[in-house]
Amino acid sequence: MKRIVILIALLLGFNFLSACDCVVSSLAENYNNNLIVAEITILNTYDNDLVKRTYKADIKFDKIFKGVPNTSTLTVSGLTGFSSEDLLGDACEFGLKKGDKYLIFLRSTEEIISTCTPHYRLDKKDAAKSKITATENLFSFLEKATVKNYSFKSYFENNKDGKSSLSGLKNFNPKNNFAVYELLLDSDKKVSTVNIISGFGDQDTAIANLIKKNFWIHPLKISGDKIRIALVYIPEYVKIKYRDHISSELY
Repeated sequence: MKRIVILIALLLGFNFLSACDCVVSSLAENYNNNLIVAEITILNTYDNDLVKRTYKADIKFDKIFKGVPNTSTLTVSGLTGFSSEDLLGDACEFGLKKGDKYLIFLRSTEEIISTCTPHYRLDKKDAAKSKITATENLFSFLEKATVKNYSFKSYFENNKDGKSSLSGLKNFNPKNNFAVYELLLDSDKKVSTVNIISGFGDQDTAIANLIKKNFWIHPLKISGDKIRIALVYIPEYVKIKYRDHISSELY
């Protein structure tokens, strides 16, 4: 009986240690916090390591936005032949397949890639061109010394039901596909002022007012009295009921 209890404890301990708990960051945060940012295509997957539960993936760098990769082969958590849904979710295993395209953010090409590695799937049917164009313009802007060291956060509305208030704007016709706003915080970590750093070119004041009114983030996750929000515009999402077309992410 004692051995059974010990075995159960060990198994529970393993599950606890291997639990997949990813920290979600915004598009701008991921760009600033990683050394390599690129659009990639999966060329091949192979070489399962059944002990370590990893495999290799040969990739093509379609477009490099930041950094200089020193290899085109990544080590990935999981086993080949499975989708991410079929693998062990608690271990953050990642099921890459030949032909898949991603926008990916890496600390280095030596790290083990998992579902917690910041990434966005790029499907031809899922606004991939608009996503890449918007992010390319945003990343170019972020490279400017005056903004790249600022703290960026995801845009979130606590009481969101369906689309955000930003994506609910009527007759929105932006000239630019990204925008950056600076948020000044009061002593209670609430937004007191929203400054337009680089706008969409349409309804920017209205967007700033909505951010001031509806933006929410847990106060303990904010240090200092100033943060920034980077937003991108994806026109293909306008008619999709529950998908924001003005967002700090590339869902």
